[in-house]
Amino acid sequence: RAFFALPPMTSPKGMPTNALYGFLSMTLKLIREVHPDYLVYCFDRKEPSFRSELYSEYKANREEMPDALKPQIPYLKKLTSTLGVYQLEQAGFEADDMIGTLAEKAARDGVEAVIVSGDKDFAQLVRPGISLYDTMKDVRTDTKGVITKFGVRPDQMIDYLALVGDSSDNVPGVRGIGPKGAQKLLADFETLSGVYENIDKIKGATQKKLIENKEMAFLSQKLVTIVTDMKLEQDWPDLVLKEIDRSALQELLTELGFRSFEKSIFGSSKEPVKLSEGGGPAPKSDTPIVKKQARPKTKVRGDWTDVEWTTQELSSNVVPYSEFWGLLNEQGLAFGYDGKIIRVAAEDHQIGSALKDKHLKWKGFDVKEVLKALGLRSANVEWDNQLAVYVMRPEPVGPIDKVYPLVCNEDWPELPTFNDYLQANLALENFLREKLSELKSLDVYLKLDLPLVSVLADIEQTGVCVDVSELQKQSEELTKILADTRAEIFSMAGGEFNVASPKQLGHILFEKLGLPKGRKTKTGYSTDSDVLESLKSAHPIAEQIIEFRELSKLKNTYLDALPQLVNAKTGRIHTLLNQTMTSTGRLSSTNPNLQNIPIRTERGRRIRKAFVAGEGCALISADYSQIELRILAHVANDSGLIEAFHKDLDIHVATAAEVFGVKLEDVSSEQRRVAKAVNFGIAYGQGAFGLADTLGISRTESSQIIKRYFERYSGVRAYMEETIQLSRERGYVETLFGRRRYIDELKSSNQNVQRSGERAAINAPIQGTASDLVKLAMIELHSSLGAPMLLQVHDELLFECPKADAREVGDEIREVMENVYKLKVPLKVNVGIGANWFDAH
Repeated sequence: RAFFALPPMTSPKGMPTNALYGFLSMTLKLIREVHPDYLVYCFDRKEPSFRSELYSEYKANREEMPDALKPQIPYLKKLTSTLGVYQLEQAGFEADDMIGTLAEKAARDGVEAVIVSGDKDFAQLVRPGISLYDTMKDVRTDTKGVITKFGVRPDQMIDYLALVGDSSDNVPGVRGIGPKGAQKLLADFETLSGVYENIDKIKGATQKKLIENKEMAFLSQKLVTIVTDMKLEQDWPDLVLKEIDRSALQELLTELGFRSFEKSIFGSSKEPVKLSEGGGPAPKSDTPIVKKQARPKTKVRGDWTDVEWTTQELSSNVVPYSEFWGLLNEQGLAFGYDGKIIRVAAEDHQIGSALKDKHLKWKGFDVKEVLKALGLRSANVEWDNQLAVYVMRPEPVGPIDKVYPLVCNEDWPELPTFNDYLQANLALENFLREKLSELKSLDVYLKLDLPLVSVLADIEQTGVCVDVSELQKQSEELTKILADTRAEIFSMAGGEFNVASPKQLGHILFEKLGLPKGRKTKTGYSTDSDVLESLKSAHPIAEQIIEFRELSKLKNTYLDALPQLVNAKTGRIHTLLNQTMTSTGRLSSTNPNLQNIPIRTERGRRIRKAFVAGEGCALISADYSQIELRILAHVANDSGLIEAFHKDLDIHVATAAEVFGVKLEDVSSEQRRVAKAVNFGIAYGQGAFGLADTLGISRTESSQIIKRYFERYSGVRAYMEETIQLSRERGYVETLFGRRRYIDELKSSNQNVQRSGERAAINAPIQGTASDLVKLAMIELHSSLGAPMLLQVHDELLFECPKADAREVGDEIREVMENVYKLKVPLKVNVGIGANWFDAH
């Protein structure tokens, strides 16, 4: 990259040196700015790697190395050695594999790993403790950055690359599938295997491309997978960044004619700088300095300059209740205070310690990440532009360089400075404060979303303890059960086959066993979950296959994946709680997604046994009971529902009694099941067709049930009709607290899309209000409760406290949650206490 980026240069003896110059420049910058304890440069070898044996065309499109670059390669390794950097290469493997193995080793050993490369393949390795750093673009990429850049999670990158291919390495992929196509497939089916297991659900040309290129897709998957378990003899003491070899480096620089480097490294005295301790002239502070930058085109306020402060000076200079800007972006972590810019390395907890006792008003873009990087708790968050953009228009929010041009209608600098980031944030705040006020959304932003930033930062830093041995035990149990289930399936089928293959399964079910055929796809008959459910009464093999699929997903998605996400230092999982991802205002959980842990099956619920309390503590689960139905009763002002909740009746029994015209004590379990489906279906705008499908009854029967429901609960029908009409007139609906959800689907000419919009219009105020109530409770409990909050999962909150205090704390939590807001019906909270999440829930 340096060779092609720099103009031709030659040494005094006429040897080309431009690649060496760029290489040395980037290495010095890396050492000075990142301050690594360990540094390794990994080199490819001339011999082909194992990938060439898998696919002879691998990297076959690469051009020959330019003649002017060849003589510089040996000097790269000489420079690496003299700078004290360890170098690594191994026959049969690529540099990528060595880097992957070292990064995984670092993550296991609690060492933060930074992969220095612009290669997108490395995105597959990113997770807590492993990030990417592109020195050419000066960009740092973490899990969130991967999702923003590629539209998939790091754990999906291998399958993403297997689908789109890689022209630079001649990895074929699936011809005709581009980034957007791959993103959609992985969003729908999670993995490459999942895509092919559900090939019958994929329509048109995409299905054809996938079928025709299936072999290449799985070959590409192998080619792009970075090896992470190479056998390396080296350990951490070998990889320490050592002092430079003064005499050898001096000799090399003279030979290459790099006089500017001689002066910058050795100075006038020729004494080498200790690069591993910071580089350059000895700094006056322990905080890296940003060079003074030119003022941006749009000057908002303040004359931002750069200062040097030691940690002690920082403590004394920050006065109580100061306005303190915090920015965490591709360039690192920076602060603006009193017209000054201070830059520090991300996760510098020493700086965080100096600030933690100060009464600071934090502002910025994605402030939660700044607080976490500094280890700050219970911070006073005054403004967050990322969050303000989301409240203005509830949809996923991109990085500031994408947001600023759209909101402020000004170009973003090609090479932004910290000054640009600070000024952009000031401009955004001015605009967004005015806009939110105009939309009457400022109140929900200031009272709900903004105070929650500090709450979520604390939750993420606290994390939840995980018993890895429990997960491993359950995984081993499932391995045996899956083997037995597979054997049972083979016995019923009269032979072995790939249970995960829809085509082979279709052959067994419909040709060999002669079961009733469902809908036909281009590759055969569908074997999706709906078809298997319909076949349960026809043959016991269908139930076994359903069981096999469910258990396989449970094992792969949770039992085997969760242990990899446990932080080596804390022994806890620190999920990310996102405020700016959903259209309804609900929080989402990623890396890992703890909100999707199954609860409908016994096996799924058992996963919660692995989430445990710390030593001497208990977990407290507090869960709002039927919160959405209670909100429906309130917004619909329906007397029947309101009365049932005030009497604390079983709402599904009460509904069944009304719909079927029987006494409460005469309601059967089947009638209650139907009523429950109706209650929840109505809250989500479900019609007769959806209810019929849910209950397995005729559409005529479901229409009659819904008709009787609306006759008994006329207020609900009026709410639905009025809400749809109002959303058509205004283009949006609102929660009780004023949070907007725009219903663009209602503008569509497609009737199916319009009906989807109507369902969203009915449900969004209910689901959004439920989310807002949970947020209110979280904010109140965070400020008043002594016990730390560990998780938020939909309508449930999880806490940890000493065992002796658990009962009292549980009562306090219930009191706050049930009285955080007054509806026309009482809020009810179920509280449970246990040594693990399963027992507490």
